[in-house]
Amino acid sequence: MNSYLMIVVADFFLATSFVFQKKYQKTAGTTLKAGLTYNTWMGIFCAVMFFVMNNFRINLTAYSVMMSAFSTITGMLYVFIGFKILEMGNVAHYTFFLMSGGMVLPYIFGVLFLNEELTLLRTIGLVAIVAAIAISNTGEKKLGRKPLLLCIAVFVLNGLCSIVSKLHQISPASELITSSDYAFLVVVWKVVLCSISLLVIGKRCPGEKIVKLPMKTAIWVILFAAVSDGLSYVLQLAGASTVPASVLFPMVTGGSVILTSLAGTLVFQERLSGRQVLGIIICFAGTLLFL
Repeated sequence: MNSYLMIVVADFFLATSFVFQKKYQKTAGTTLKAGLTYNTWMGIFCAVMFFVMNNFRINLTAYSVMMSAFSTITGMLYVFIGFKILEMGNVAHYTFFLMSGGMVLPYIFGVLFLNEELTLLRTIGLVAIVAAIAISNTGEKKLGRKPLLLCIAVFVLNGLCSIVSKLHQISPASELITSSDYAFLVVVWKVVLCSISLLVIGKRCPGEKIVKLPMKTAIWVILFAAVSDGLSYVLQLAGASTVPASVLFPMVTGGSVILTSLAGTLVFQERLSGRQVLGIIICFAGTLLFL
C-alpha cells in the first residue's frame, strides 16, 4: 500500500475509534476510573488482535521492549495530567496542546536530527494545522499559570511519544520485528500500567479494588474501538518506517482533526460552530500541503 494512502486509512480508523470511544463515555462516564477501565480492556483486545495478526507468535528485542515501555509510560503520564487539566475546566486548551505537541515536536526533531527536508510548503502546512486546532479549540478563556504548565507538559510528553515511535521504526530493531510485534508490546505495557493504576485507585476507594468489566454493551463498544484503534496504530507504525516524521505526524493529526469532526457531526448530530468549520477548512488546506 502506498505510504501516504496508508496514513489516510490510519486516520479513518482513528476517527472510527473516536466514535466508539465517545459511545463508551456516554455509557460509562468520563471519570479517571472509567478511562482506565476503557484503556485496560481495549489493551487486552488489541493484544489478542496483534497476536493473531502475527500468526500467534511475538518477536522481541531488548530495544523494542525498552522503547515500547518508555512510549507507554510517557503516554500514561499525559493521560493522568490530562485528567487534572480537565478537572480545571480547560478541555479546549488540553486538546490544542495535546494535538499540537504530537506533530510539532516530531516535525522539529525530524528536521534537526534525522536530516529530513525542510520545505516552505510543509512549514506553512504545519502552521496552518496548528492554527486550525487553535481556532477550533481555544476560545477566549485564558489559562492560569498552573494549567499552562500542565498543558506544556502534555505538549512535550505527546511529542515524545511520537518521536519514540519514529526512532524505533527506523532503527535496526525494526528489521527484526514487525509493526504488530511492537504494537503488541505497547498495548501489553498499557494493560499492566492501567491495571496497576486501577488497583491503586481501589485501595484509596473501598469497594473498587477489582478491575471490573463494564456492562455488556460497553464491552462490544470497546472491542470495536480496539480493532479500529489497533489497525490505525499499526498503519501509523508501518508509515513511520518510510515516511519522514515531519510529514507523518502532521498528516495524522490534520487528518484526524478533520475526520473526527465530521464523525461527530454525522454520528452524534453535533453542530459545528463557525470557528470549528473554519478550523476544518484551514486544517484540510494545511494537510494537503504535505502530500
